[in-house]
Amino acid sequence: MNKKGIFIIVSILIIICGINCFFYKDTHFMYMKSNYKERKIKVGYYSYYPYYYKDKKGNVHGYYHELLDTLCSNLNIDYEYVDVNINTAIEMLENEEIDILMGLYNIPNKNSKLIYSDNHIQFDNRYIYIYGDINEVRYGNLNYLNGKKFTYVAGDIKSEWLIQLLKYYGINVKPVKVKTKDECIKLLNLKEADALSSNRINEGLEAYKETMKYYIGAVYIVGNEKSKDVIKYFDFFLNNSFTNNKVDKLRFIYNKYFRKDIIFRNIILSTLSIVTILGIIYMIIYPFIKKIIIKQRVTKNMKAGNFLLYYQPIVDPFKNIEVGFEGLLRLKDKNNKILTPFTFIKDIEAGDMFYELTLWILEKAICDYKIISNYENYKNKNFYISINLSFRELENTEFINKAIKLAKDYNIKKGSISLEIVEKVYARDLEKIQIAISLLKESGYKIAIDDFGVEYSNLSILEEIDFDSIKLDKCFADNISISKITNEVIAFISKITLITDKMLVIEGVEQKYQIEEIKKIVNKNVYIQGYYYSKPMNIEELKGFSITLK
Repeated sequence: MNKKGIFIIVSILIIICGINCFFYKDTHFMYMKSNYKERKIKVGYYSYYPYYYKDKKGNVHGYYHELLDTLCSNLNIDYEYVDVNINTAIEMLENEEIDILMGLYNIPNKNSKLIYSDNHIQFDNRYIYIYGDINEVRYGNLNYLNGKKFTYVAGDIKSEWLIQLLKYYGINVKPVKVKTKDECIKLLNLKEADALSSNRINEGLEAYKETMKYYIGAVYIVGNEKSKDVIKYFDFFLNNSFTNNKVDKLRFIYNKYFRKDIIFRNIILSTLSIVTILGIIYMIIYPFIKKIIIKQRVTKNMKAGNFLLYYQPIVDPFKNIEVGFEGLLRLKDKNNKILTPFTFIKDIEAGDMFYELTLWILEKAICDYKIISNYENYKNKNFYISINLSFRELENTEFINKAIKLAKDYNIKKGSISLEIVEKVYARDLEKIQIAISLLKESGYKIAIDDFGVEYSNLSILEEIDFDSIKLDKCFADNISISKITNEVIAFISKITLITDKMLVIEGVEQKYQIEEIKKIVNKNVYIQGYYYSKPMNIEELKGFSITLK
């Protein structure tokens, strides 16, 4: 076998060993769990808030309870509580009257029959609470306790340890032993005791002063010879939990009782994370996905031939002939209904598809021009087709290059295609726009300024852009003969086009009186577009169209 083969075999063995190491704990735990014979254990219960306590219905709650319940449920162990007195609980455990006690200190004892878990379940911090004039006592001033009555539950190792420690330092307290923690608090309330030791979150101590914090040590789960297998399984679970998601539940249980600030912080952080994620989805991901979907839909409609160009004639009212046609975009839906841009233009904008669609419209208009030019019903063979163009495309170098290429590939007749630019120009755009217009005109295109007279109208544009025609917005036709200002503006624009030898197209003409007013303008290069002559038509309808005088 060559070196390469040996290397491959060794690599495979290393990978297999790594996988085994990675999964060993979980698989071994599942094996132990599956081979563990289900049983019911007896657990000693003693009142010690918040570790153990009962509600009004007698149901057990607390940190030890939830921890025990989690351990047992994961190991298929059933359990029942046996009420015990803290003074006799250890003896009951040694005599196997109960199987488990939660929360004992591991005090070395050669004769002990107890079996402690390897893993502690909590580090116990205690606090001394006092009764009296709290303003007289500094934090940590234990001398105050000298000669005072100190109450605690009989058998409470933590309190007895403290009493011995205080005695060592010459502080002698008077022990007052009671049976329950509630009795301790009651004595404090009745002023029959001066101090007690408790955890910080014990109910009923909110009104008393905390004068010192001290550390007792770690507490464990304790069993006996009869329940040593349970302790072993508990230990294995506690060890294993730190390598998988179970640790989250154990931490949550602990934080729920002793670190509510962490839970609150985690809730805030989780909420902020969710809000942030939702914000990212809404602001970035959703628009991105939506844009892709719209692009696909628009592209599909383009390939399927669902986009159409309808044509509205542009007429010379003096000669009653067609001088051009404006190509207007339409969309055929799945029910063959023809839709205007009002219903789908937002999709095109949201999908950022103006570039692709305008190129499609341009090529379609060039091809249709050749078809319409062969129609026998049009005497004027020098007509043009106009399409709309936004400054977005006019400022796009790639679009300009493709438009020039289309003109060259189809060998368009000079002036046969007019590009109508919406008149919204700012000074900073002009230099680039002028270059683009110059290149387009050199390739045979005409340039028109569309919707002149509305929004950002600026007369200086008429000098700064090399245009071939101006299209007045429909609002001028609507107000003609009604508004003197409108008539004067039309006359003024007409004079400019007459001086510069440009065309003037008035859009939106629908009534005969509007035609009569327009004919009064002394300018033979004034043309009309509107429903007076015709609605937009598809290319087949255009074949049979002729101007009808009304």
